[in-house]
Amino acid sequence: LLDRVNLILIPILSVDGHERASAYSRPNQRGPRIQGWRNTGTNQNLNRDYLKLDQPEMRAVRGLILKYRPDLYVDVHVTDGMDYQYDVTYGFNGEDGAFTRSPAISGWLNEVLKPAMNAALEREGHIPGELVFGIDDQNPRAGLNDGGLGERFSNGWGSAAHVPTILIENHSLKPHEQRVLGTYVFIEEALRLLADQGAGLRAAITADRTLRPGEIPANFVSDEQPTSTRSFKGILYETYDSPASGRREIRWLGRPDPEPWALPFYGSHSTLSLKRPTAYWVPAYRADIIERLRAHGVEMEALDAPRVANVELLTLDDPKLATHTNEGHVPITVTQVTPHRRDWTYAPGSVRVPTDQPLGDIVVLLLEPQSSEGFFAWGMFPEVLN
Repeated sequence: LLDRVNLILIPILSVDGHERASAYSRPNQRGPRIQGWRNTGTNQNLNRDYLKLDQPEMRAVRGLILKYRPDLYVDVHVTDGMDYQYDVTYGFNGEDGAFTRSPAISGWLNEVLKPAMNAALEREGHIPGELVFGIDDQNPRAGLNDGGLGERFSNGWGSAAHVPTILIENHSLKPHEQRVLGTYVFIEEALRLLADQGAGLRAAITADRTLRPGEIPANFVSDEQPTSTRSFKGILYETYDSPASGRREIRWLGRPDPEPWALPFYGSHSTLSLKRPTAYWVPAYRADIIERLRAHGVEMEALDAPRVANVELLTLDDPKLATHTNEGHVPITVTQVTPHRRDWTYAPGSVRVPTDQPLGDIVVLLLEPQSSEGFFAWGMFPEVLN
């Protein structure tokens, strides 16, 4: 098999988290006996950093992807929530008709990878499931959602970057050995599919990299009403009055419910449409922003002499600072902007970033102030509020 396909593994991504090991790091996870820590030394979760690229680990991952151009990127995690029968859950943007920025790639993942992967896992005794999340920790039957489609996560970033990306969430309450074996089966089957049918996926990547949508959906939120009903393999549970919390709590009984649950499923929808401009300008004094764009592999023109450009500037009508931090930042939201046109002189070292490129969607999502995944929303331009 390895004569026909290449495998690159990153065994340890968060060095900080790996070294902060303890038998008590994650009591809601069954094994291994010693476990690492969720966050880095700066208290950031790397699976929220795929777009803003704060951390050197994620910039290194992006560099690796730019160097080797993988046909498939697999991001392996362990769940953090409800109990259920599935031991290997996985997902990707565009699954079952959900929104995707890479429709050809999502088509291949839906039509080729998913049925073959589920069959391979089931042959080895695993119970594969879709990547879904309970909407109410106190009521497992309240319903499921897709967890959002944001680009801060690997699956959202992969859709925007046109890199086929699967996010695996192995079930934390299944034994460690079972989770490892399930991951092994998943990776082995993915390698077989790429060896046998990888040409179709590469053609899909090429097709999606040519897309230049004029309107870019952004700021996804969960639907208020369910869009469908899902059959779900649940675990029996009971509720009890907890003397510790002083309220009703759930006690999972560890036994499969022989009857499938029919659960309402809440998808996600966009609340903002961003227009795709011809290009953006980033001034030289924001070299940190330019460096983040370069780390993504974004194409840009760097000035070696001053240039006057007629540009559209935005006045932020209603910026609001968050009252708490998130991933080391104080977020800022703005819902209304007023555009103005004027000439602006850009110093040497400034860059012009065209959107007519494969990563054009990522450029728009990062540089528009109203984008919830953008640099402004993460609080990286506080000086404009002075």
